[in-house]
Amino acid sequence: MKQQNAVESFLAGRRVVIVKFVAHRYKEVQNKAQKVVGIVNLYEVQCADGKAPTVQTWCPRSVQAVEQAAKECPCLLKDGQKMVVEFDLMEPNTFDAKNGVIIRAGSVLPLE
Repeated sequence: MKQQNAVESFLAGRRVVIVKFVAHRYKEVQNKAQKVVGIVNLYEVQCADGKAPTVQTWCPRSVQAVEQAAKECPCLLKDGQKMVVEFDLMEPNTFDAKNGVIIRAGSVLPLE
């Protein structure tokens, strides 16, 4: 996504933020019965104000294992690359002791 498009999306009322990519990993999400219900992408990012939240996006529903996610949904971002995170303010951010603040994002796109 180009920076001008990100600014236009923000002015149109969408919630977008430009951040710097730090790291990426996959995580299994399980229900109470310990059955895997999906895989999430966790992006560790750095904001301009110094905060470092973790951004979460879901892999497609067909992906049910971390190994499969690594093959079918590889992370194409490079360390230090700028990216655009689009999120919904209606979705509450959560705090996890291990990952810090987690932002549930609608999309994560590299900034051109």
